[in-house]
Amino acid sequence: MKIGCFSICWLLLFLFSTCLSPLHSNDTLVINNARVSENLKHFSKVFISEKEEPFSLQSLSQYSLLDDDRSFFYLDFDVVQAYSEFTVKNNLNEKREMILSFSYPFLEDVKVYRVMNSLLTLEGSVGIKTSKKPVERLWKAPILLSPKQQASYFVVINKSKGKPLATDITLQDKDSYYSTSAFQSVAIGSYAGLILLSLLFTTLLFVFIKRRLFLLYGLYLTVLFVFVGSYLGYTNVFLDSEKLDAGRAIYVISIELSTAIFILFAQQILMAKKYLPKLKRTVVWVIVFQFMFRIFLHFMANSLYASQVELFMKLWYLSIIFLILALVYEIFIYLKYNPKVASYFAVSYLFMAIGSIALILHHSFGLLKFSFYGFPGIFYASAIEILLLTATLTMVVGQIYQERNSLSNKLVLQQQKFLNAFVQGQEEERKRVGGELHDNIGSKIANLKRSFSTKYTDEKMQKEFDTICEDVREVAHRITPSEISLVGLSGAIDELLATIKKTEPLTINFNTFQFPENLNENVSTHLFRIVQELLQNVIKHANASLVDIQLFGHNNSVTLSFEDDGQGIAKKIGPSGIGLKNIKSRVAQMNGQFLFDSIPGKGTSVLVIIPTQYT
Repeated sequence: MKIGCFSICWLLLFLFSTCLSPLHSNDTLVINNARVSENLKHFSKVFISEKEEPFSLQSLSQYSLLDDDRSFFYLDFDVVQAYSEFTVKNNLNEKREMILSFSYPFLEDVKVYRVMNSLLTLEGSVGIKTSKKPVERLWKAPILLSPKQQASYFVVINKSKGKPLATDITLQDKDSYYSTSAFQSVAIGSYAGLILLSLLFTTLLFVFIKRRLFLLYGLYLTVLFVFVGSYLGYTNVFLDSEKLDAGRAIYVISIELSTAIFILFAQQILMAKKYLPKLKRTVVWVIVFQFMFRIFLHFMANSLYASQVELFMKLWYLSIIFLILALVYEIFIYLKYNPKVASYFAVSYLFMAIGSIALILHHSFGLLKFSFYGFPGIFYASAIEILLLTATLTMVVGQIYQERNSLSNKLVLQQQKFLNAFVQGQEEERKRVGGELHDNIGSKIANLKRSFSTKYTDEKMQKEFDTICEDVREVAHRITPSEISLVGLSGAIDELLATIKKTEPLTINFNTFQFPENLNENVSTHLFRIVQELLQNVIKHANASLVDIQLFGHNNSVTLSFEDDGQGIAKKIGPSGIGLKNIKSRVAQMNGQFLFDSIPGKGTSVLVIIPTQYT
């Protein structure tokens, strides 16, 4: 008893599910519920002909059955006409408005006939050669069914020889059709937003970095957008009804342009000119030849192309295969030098290659259907490619800035070396000149004074000799002060200030606070020269009356503070001149900080902070 009840339940469930779904019976679609979305290929057969002639019920014998198990309609290069017959039965007690939609946007001429009393009635006509502009991006033909009505239809497809055709034909109720269209519109809007954001990003990169790589990527995004848009049928929306055939030309040109620009972009990002220059030149020549040859055949020698279509398509496929293999090899080589960028680019290229190959196989040979929710695989592949390529460019930008920073640091270090060498040379030259003045010139003047005094008693001349000797000693002392290692930095500065006070009307205050006595001689010499240079600037330019100099000692640093009440320097001008550059160079040699502040009319303040580890 239990087994019998169980079986009855399964039977009722089966009957219930059957009643709620369309039934296929010998090319008949039975409508039992409100929602219908069926692939026409599932409940109809396709008949083809290689001769074009007016379609009629009497001409059906001229067609041969296309024996294939594809889930979509595919007509090869030689087929010029085909038809599919199907029957729809409305089991509902209400009118049904059905929509027959076509996925391929470049249909040439498709007619939908209704059979009534052994006569054909034209229900709809779509295609770029019908001069009827579609309201939406996809071609569609309405089918109206009365309550409990059964009707038979013929879908007749006419196309040019030498141009294969692959399309889905879907029969949907009106609500299902517009629900699907709404979802697709959101997805297409998201795709367009992704392209526009990526385009804005690469435009900003090109403006600021000015590399051809970003310009090519921007061009690629633009042409890719045109290609995907034309393949999705938007050329049918934007072009006039008399110019719908131009949509196919836009599609072909955008395919070739996007391929060419992508290959050129790949040469830039993979640095093929640096690592594989010969292959790069070959790839460029193949791209130019392929683009020009394809455009020539499609738009200037169409009859020649139609007569030898298989030969030309084979040549085109060979060039595509060569370019794919060339890029794979370039990626493999670039992985050795930049694995991160090469890996991201390889993955993005893989997605686009899979999408493109699937597109070619689908439309040219009818070998593969790669679509989801009404969108071809190339739609999803290109979206993923854009995301990955934009991420790749982000990494490239980071590497460019790293290279620039590295180069900038090298230039700074090189400049610092030059300044250090200049300062060191200046110091050595000062020692040499000072020694020459003190030991040679000073001694000679002293000898001359003694020789003169033994022969003459002119006191005025004696005083002149004394003055000259004193001046030479002062100049020598200014150039080379006393041994800092003996007198210390404070003692050397005291001697310098004493010398200046003899000739300059300046009040100079000098103080030290916990300043270390055992300071490194090299650091002490640099600080002495800094004080000397600052004092020279005050004497020559500041027009000051008071100078405060202080030396501070801290746990982690030593500080030199220098202030004057002179006329100051405008902020727009700032510290300049060879003297201050020398000061900065000396501070940089000690890995210190140089702080400069000046207010016009209120004087100048300088702080030099040297870390203790360098003292």
